[in-house]
Amino acid sequence: MDLQKLRYASEIRPAQLVDLVQPEINGGKCDAKQFSVIDQNPEADTLRVSGLGQRDLERLVTDHGHRFTAIEFWKCPGLEDLTPLEDLPDLRVVSFFWNQRTTRLWNLARTPHLRALRLEDFRRLHHLDDLRGGRALRELHLGDAIFPESTFATLEPLADLTSLRSLTLQPKRVDDDRVQPLGSLIGLDKLCVPANLFTTEQFAWLRSRLPAALESRALAPLRHLDEPMGRDGKTIDVLLTGRRKPGLNSELDAARIRRHVEKFSAMVAAFKEDPTLEPS
Repeated sequence: MDLQKLRYASEIRPAQLVDLVQPEINGGKCDAKQFSVIDQNPEADTLRVSGLGQRDLERLVTDHGHRFTAIEFWKCPGLEDLTPLEDLPDLRVVSFFWNQRTTRLWNLARTPHLRALRLEDFRRLHHLDDLRGGRALRELHLGDAIFPESTFATLEPLADLTSLRSLTLQPKRVDDDRVQPLGSLIGLDKLCVPANLFTTEQFAWLRSRLPAALESRALAPLRHLDEPMGRDGKTIDVLLTGRRKPGLNSELDAARIRRHVEKFSAMVAAFKEDPTLEPS
């Protein structure tokens, strides 16, 4: 089970799934009365649940948590304390969508086999220090799916996650505005990050530090849109990489696009030539 399969498990309906996600648009409410469904599937190792309150999370972990290696908490906005998960050392995959209360995660060193983690739309989670314990993580998804509200104080804790192979980072803002922690993730195969989260210079620096084979649109100087869009009477089919960079037209703005690409390539070359250089 990976994060993608876990998110769509209700459609795939794998035999090992217990699905307690409520049909209400806000996630409804799931309590201990519904946990009896878990006993009806003794082979299950995957759980999806929504509308879970704090007390029932603790009950779930105590009575049934040892059964599961993959759990998705879909719309559980009221959960404030996630540390009960520290009692589930066999967890492999954990996914959260929409939390409005918690300000921290849990000691990920207590879940040493965790290899995939998704945290989407966490309004009050600004410090990522608990991630330092997730040394086995190979896939991490942080940021917003619906509401553009996630802000992180710093990405420094991510620098310790050298086992990562896939990182999706989609916050509204990183307060210290430092891209450098991502430069330590030389094992990455895939990086998904908004091309306007950092400056062009910062992305050029990151491009110089990460493997050339890494898949990432943000580490290219520009992106061609599959579906052009109209803006101020102009057709936009090219987006330049970097904060506050405009959308352009590949024909009308060809010279400007060429200069941007040349400048990006020159910055990458300069950073490679002198590893001590850092973006301003």
